[in-house]
Amino acid sequence: MSKLNATFLELPPEYTGESARYVIFPVPYEGTVCFEKGTAAGPERILAVSDQMEYIDEETLIEFWKPGIRTLTPLTAEPAPRTEMEAVYKRAKEENLFSGGRLPVTLGGEHSITAPLLRAVAETYPEFSVLQFDAHSDLRESFPPGGRDSHASVMRRALEITPNLVQVGIRSFSEEDLVSCPEQVRRFITPARLEDDFDATLAEIISRLSEKVYITIDMDVFDPSFAPGVGTPEPGGLSWRQVTKILRAVFCAKKVIGADIVETAPIPGQVVTEFLAARLIAKLMVYDQAASR
Repeated sequence: MSKLNATFLELPPEYTGESARYVIFPVPYEGTVCFEKGTAAGPERILAVSDQMEYIDEETLIEFWKPGIRTLTPLTAEPAPRTEMEAVYKRAKEENLFSGGRLPVTLGGEHSITAPLLRAVAETYPEFSVLQFDAHSDLRESFPPGGRDSHASVMRRALEITPNLVQVGIRSFSEEDLVSCPEQVRRFITPARLEDDFDATLAEIISRLSEKVYITIDMDVFDPSFAPGVGTPEPGGLSWRQVTKILRAVFCAKKVIGADIVETAPIPGQVVTEFLAARLIAKLMVYDQAASR
């Protein structure tokens, strides 16, 4: 299944140059994982299956690849979490990911990589919101291994960059979260809230976001029946339809300035989660184009 140096969709060169609207940034890192490992293989496997997708979106009939998709060479993992975070930030700046009219999609790897990406975002967009799809709140101040750079602390780092954090799909959080971030916990958009009244809850999500939005998607936001290949699966997650409906509404109402998809941990012998992640990347591109029509 692995394809060395695979690119998203394996497009011909005329669609993968510097002028491409979309940039895929693979970051195969899992240095602070504290349970099941495997997320370092996520980017490569997602790229490897992507060329099995059709090129036309079933909802909109948009040929989403035509604005161009450039896949960067994967970032080499660093031995220390702090060094890795600095390397992610430096590469984002070198590639001008958040400027020039591009829409970058970073592929993890573990969720810790979102924090340095947000640092880079903030230097271009001083005011923006973060929309997090996740089973876990990731609000701990510090967690071993990795300390403040842990995947379990990434949204605490996000709050240091922007106070505008909307957390969707949360169904697992710690006592520390409740004590340290009580207002954030009370505003969780849980799966139960979406099930009880999807339209009203979606309207709340939109209302809480600022004009510019960065989206981070931990694949364990999905129920394990949709995405079993994650490091820490949690029952009672969201469906494909729920997530894509929210995404489409956000793209229509706001300006999405970047995204990441993290925590795919491939299961040997199956490709369910990788295919879902690849389709999710395509949906981000589709909704980006649909919003401008």
